Amino acid sequence: MIVYPIPVEVTQARIQLVVDQTAKAPPNTINEDLKAVYDAKSHAQQAQVNQHVRQHTERHVEKRVEHVEQPAPAEPAALVDVKV
Repeated sequence: MIVYPIPVEVTQARIQLVVDQTAKAPPNTINEDLKAVYDAKSHAQQAQVNQHVRQHTERHVEKRVEHVEQPAPAEPAALVDVKV
């Protein structure tokens, strides 16, 4: 079973939602809390995507640099048979 870490912001927004639901807060407060949960999830997902893209780009650039920096293998000198 794979367990994914939940960002702190998402957890805090969920806790605030539960607190307000338990306290029988007005519907507009509950709606604001729900929006905060969705926003926190959205920001966390976008940050994860950005991190993944950045890591992929860095790996791709490193491979290109390695490819460019590696000298071409030396070819053996051709032997020419010259008759004088």
